[in-house]
Amino acid sequence: MRVTGCRDTEKMLALYVRKLLSVSILVSLGAASASGAPSAWRDYSTWYAIGGYDPVAYYTQHRPVQGREGIEYRWGGANWRFTNTGNRDAFAKHPSVYAPQFAGYDVFSLSKGLTVQGNPTLWALYRHRVYLFAGKKNFRAWERNRDQIIATAGANWGALGNNLPGTSEK
Repeated sequence: MRVTGCRDTEKMLALYVRKLLSVSILVSLGAASASGAPSAWRDYSTWYAIGGYDPVAYYTQHRPVQGREGIEYRWGGANWRFTNTGNRDAFAKHPSVYAPQFAGYDVFSLSKGLTVQGNPTLWALYRHRVYLFAGKKNFRAWERNRDQIIATAGANWGALGNNLPGTSEK
């Protein structure tokens, strides 16, 4: 009896399941971006995407930073602010890379079928993507089961994102 063969089979099956989950997440997110959902929630008093925070700063400064007046770029029906022209130019070349996942809506709430704007100061960088959270409780819940919550949010996003304000502006 080959015990190692069973373990190898279990490892291969686990790897296959992880790969399948990753592919389904990417397919869901790709469908979401093509669905006509807005590129980001906008602050209703300023109309800046994600409250005027610089989306590139999460990657370069590893913290949320308010963008500056006059250093802006329009994409996806929203005005985005940046801390410097380098960040603006990087975003202009690859906006879908730097924009927060799910248009900055709270990923945990989306996994529950709700659309709640994420707080730009409550965030996580996970697998090269920025996720925003409405509160610390949602962030802690997400930390316990990231991949499943992201997958469920992605599955819900297609329908939920189409019903948000600004969906026709993309």
